[in-house]
Amino acid sequence: MKYVIGIDGGGTKSILHMMDLDGNQLFELQGGPTNIYATSVEEVERELSELLDHTAEISGRSIADCAALCLGSAGVDRPYEKQVLSGVFEKCGVTGSLTITHDAEAVLVAGSGKQEGITLVSGTGSFGFARDLSGNRARAGGWGHLIGDEGGGYDIGITAIKAAIRSYDGREAPTLLLPMIMKEIGIERPELFLQYVYKTAGKPQIASLAKVVYEAHLAGDGRAKRILDDAVNELYLMSATLIHTLHFKDRDITLVANGSVFTHIHYVYERLAELVQAEFPRITVLKPARNAAYGAALIALQSLQKC
Repeated sequence: MKYVIGIDGGGTKSILHMMDLDGNQLFELQGGPTNIYATSVEEVERELSELLDHTAEISGRSIADCAALCLGSAGVDRPYEKQVLSGVFEKCGVTGSLTITHDAEAVLVAGSGKQEGITLVSGTGSFGFARDLSGNRARAGGWGHLIGDEGGGYDIGITAIKAAIRSYDGREAPTLLLPMIMKEIGIERPELFLQYVYKTAGKPQIASLAKVVYEAHLAGDGRAKRILDDAVNELYLMSATLIHTLHFKDRDITLVANGSVFTHIHYVYERLAELVQAEFPRITVLKPARNAAYGAALIALQSLQKC
């Protein structure tokens, strides 16, 4: 019996979603990293081979019965990455229709059900992606934490640390961010921020401080609110840029907001939705109810319908 597979190929883990040709979920599996920019091509080949072998074992179906497969993974929507990964899947025995695309497109389909609209990601970093039904694509953001990623968790966290230090110096008014961040990271003196930022913490640790900013905002801290408002404004700017680039302003389009900031900081999501819908009333803002692997499987299924 024929089936389709969608894979959300992450840098630390991957999720495989298998569905039948009527769109019914058969099962999901988790595997290791399958992003070629997070690990070697050889490791990606090994992980995908194990994941597909496990799929065949659980389902009792041959990989030759896979009518279509879609891999969604960050940074792999250019010709070079597609060529490399197509070779990997060929070695794994995949002979059906193959789609290799950015994970943002898989998230878009997971949220909207179709390959048209906008994905706005705010996790550790930030990134905006848009696609129309003609296949035109646009991007905004995603330049990394040193020169971009505005509105993402790292940007919120490092800005909060700067505000705490400025408060300690007396260059800004007192803020709850100072004692709350010190407590969160386990330091007793502000001078220890130096060791924490420059030697101890990586991007995920600093990004995790976004939740402290939200807690400070809920406690009434004005500086924390301004940091969150600045993040919202950056995310709105990304959204508006993509809307104008693909001429979505006067169309019924879905904007899918995905990532840990939108999931855990309700203020950012709600405020962004207010700003977008005030300026673009035909744009629907929502969080995806299903994961990116499901979206990738839908892309695989839809690829058969186009044949």
